[in-house]
Parts: sequence; structure tokens; C-alpha cells
Amino acid sequence: MGSRSGTFSVPGTAALTQVGRLSTLGWEVLRAIPRRPFQFREWIQQCWFFASVTILPTALVAIPFGAVIALQLGSLTGQIGAQSFTGAASALAIVQQASPLITALLVAGAGGSAVCADIGARKIREEIDAMEVLGVSPVQRLIVPRVLAAMVVSILLNGLVSVVGVLGGYFFNVVMQGGTPGAYLASFNALAQLPDLYI
Repeated sequence: MGSRSGTFSVPGTAALTQVGRLSTLGWEVLRAIPRRPFQFREWIQQCWFFASVTILPTALVAIPFGAVIALQLGSLTGQIGAQSFTGAASALAIVQQASPLITALLVAGAGGSAVCADIGARKIREEIDAMEVLGVSPVQRLIVPRVLAAMVVSILLNGLVSVVGVLGGYFFNVVMQGGTPGAYLASFNALAQLPDLYI
């Protein structure tokens, strides 16, 4: 296809350009992390911001995930006569699969969109250009604290989703399906081990 200037443009070039810019930004963030001074106050504020934006939606999304997993596994294990393993299977599914997925979606969706809006507003107000003129690295001053805050809050949210999801699964399996509370809890130690959390 010809453009207005008479040159040819290849479809998908703009997408590859954005991927290249994002990769460059990621490399600049990695290079700026060990540099001093570290913006500790900004990092604390961003951790609090990420947590306040994402805790409630994450907990509310984790309950139905735990319920669906517990109900599906409860009916399946009841059919094959292995209902005593419902607790461990639900916990493994929530801890290994559901909680990282929920955490990633909500940190990227709620927290990431808020950070992008903040950085975009700073760009429109020409704050970033002013920082560059003053010799302050915008990546080190603005982006690094936000990336590290997102990482820390993601780990903590992963634990929250695991706890809320397992509690939701326990409630729906024991109350809704008539499962045995002791068997649900005792099967944790049988199949679910600490290395499962590392994954």
C-alpha cells in the first residue's frame, strides 16, 4: 500500500514498533533499578496505591473462582468416590492456576491502567519533559518505583487470592455440596505441599 508520502508501509509495522519501544523501556527499567538514589517514598506510595486499587476486586473475583473449582471438583470426585481429596485438589487448582491468573489480570487491568493514566497525564502536562531538561531520569524517578510496587503487591495479592479462594471453595464444598469439613482440611496435607506455592 502506498502512503501519502509515496513510500510503502508494511502491515504490522506499527505493532512491531510498539513492541520494540516496550522492550526498550523494560531494558531501561532493569538498568535503572540498581542506580541511586532509590525513590523509597514514591515506592511506598505506589505500593499503597496498587493495594488500594486492587484488593477489593481481587477478593471479589477470587470467591467465584474458588466456588466454581470446588463445585466442579466436588461433583467429579463424588462420582468416582474420591470426595476426601476434594480439598487438596481444589487448593492445588486455586494456588497453582487460579490465583496467579486473577492477580495478573487485576494488577494489569486495575493497577496498570491507573499507572498509565497517571504517566499519560504527566506527559500531557509536560512534567516528563521538564524532568528530562533538569537532568532527572523519568524512568528512574517514575517508572522503577511503580514496577517494583506492582511486583511486591502482586506477590501479596497472590497470597490473598489463594486464601480467599480456598475459603470460598471450602464454603461451597462443605455447605452447598454437603462435604465433610475434616476430610476437606485433612486432604491439604496429603497432596498440597509448600513447593506447590513456589510454582
